[in-house]
Amino acid sequence: MKKLLISLATTLMLGAAWPAFAGPDFQAIEKARADRQAAAAAQAAGTTRVDSVTGQSVKCPPEPLVLPLDHGPRAQTTPGENRMRKARYEAQVKACTNPGL
Repeated sequence: MKKLLISLATTLMLGAAWPAFAGPDFQAIEKARADRQAAAAAQAAGTTRVDSVTGQSVKCPPEPLVLPLDHGPRAQTTPGENRMRKARYEAQVKACTNPGL
C-alpha cells in the first residue's frame, strides 16, 4: 500500500510539472511579434501632407494636444501662448479633415 501511494503521488507530481519541462511555444511568439509589427505599421501609416502655408510636412491626424501648465508659481507658459497652440492645433485638425481648403 505504501509503494502504491508513493508511486501515485510521484505520478501526480510529474504530471503536474510536465508543462514546465516543455520548451517555448515558437508559434505563439512569432504570432505575437507579427501582430506587434502590424500594429506599429498601422499606427505609423497615418497620412502625411505638405502644408501650403509653411511648406512643412504635417501628420494627419495630428498627435493629441498637450498644453503646458499656464498658472501657478511654476507656470511653464502663458494663457495667451496656450490659446495660440489651441488655435494652431484646431487649424491642423481642420486642414486634415478638409484638405482641399
